[in-house]
Formats: sequence, C-alpha cells, structure tokens
Amino acid sequence: MRRTRILEDKRPPQYTDGYIEVYDIMDNAQGDFPERSIKKRSTGPVWFRQMAVFDRTRITFEQSDMEVTRKIRLPLWWEDISSNCVVKVNGGSGQEKVYNAAFVTSKAGLRETELTLISPEMPYEEVKE
Repeated sequence: MRRTRILEDKRPPQYTDGYIEVYDIMDNAQGDFPERSIKKRSTGPVWFRQMAVFDRTRITFEQSDMEVTRKIRLPLWWEDISSNCVVKVNGGSGQEKVYNAAFVTSKAGLRETELTLISPEMPYEEVKE
C-alpha cells in the first residue's frame, strides 16, 4: 500500500499561468423571478496552474450539455471552495462556474486544490457590497 507523506514545512510552488477571483453564488429562488447573483470574496487574487482537459472528459461533459472551460490547480488547500462558487480569470468579465473541487496531494507532498470549471447556463449578476 502506497502512502503519500504530507510535508508541512515545504513551501507551495509559485503558479504563474493566471489568477482567479472567487465569487460566492447567492441564489434567491423565492418569488416569481428567481435572482441569480454573485458576491466577490474578500480574498485577493489566487494564482493557478493550467491543467490539461482530456478528450474523454470533454466528451462526457458535452453529452450532459456542459462545456468544460478549463481545469486549474491552486497551490492551496481550499476546503471552502465548492460548486457554489464562480470565478473570473485574469481580471476579465467572463464567468466560469466551479463544477468540481478536488483536494489532492502532489507528488512532492504538497496539498493543492484542483478545480474543474464550466460555462454557466446564464451569467450571474454581480452584487457590490
């Protein structure tokens, strides 16, 4: 049985493929017209490393009428990021919804968060507060 040792004293690598800003989805389904809005988290930009999306993954998602926009890896263990979040990449205005967040340990023993991002069905309205 293979075990991965988590090294607490190692520093995470510096990722430079781009950065994301994280938004929480605040759906209000009450009433005749449900509101679809997002609110930006107070955390600063989080740098990421772009990962490959394999053809099999793309085909599986396309059969479910979802488009995988990208897979990224964050050099952090973000347990509070989930499919109830939206991200904006590199300060752009385009929104990408978190489909899945996986918490992995790299070969070097570092904890990281791997996100699968998809295109939302409709864009969310940004709430400024």
